[in-house]
Amino acid sequence: MTPAPESNCRLCDSKVRVRDMRRGLCPICDEYAQHVALQTNRGLDSVLGQLQNGPVFRAASKDSH
Repeated sequence: MTPAPESNCRLCDSKVRVRDMRRGLCPICDEYAQHVALQTNRGLDSVLGQLQNGPVFRAASKDSH
């Protein structure tokens, strides 16, 4: 049996099975990004750009959830 293909999350860089990814994000980052987008009333793509460049998120994501 071959192992399930994996990819890295765009935000936290953790390894995730491709079938579990949404929009190139692990389930935790995807849910968080959707929450931030709803709270700020902005588009998901805009929020993802800010999260990727945000020092607080990068520092927190080093623990890989």
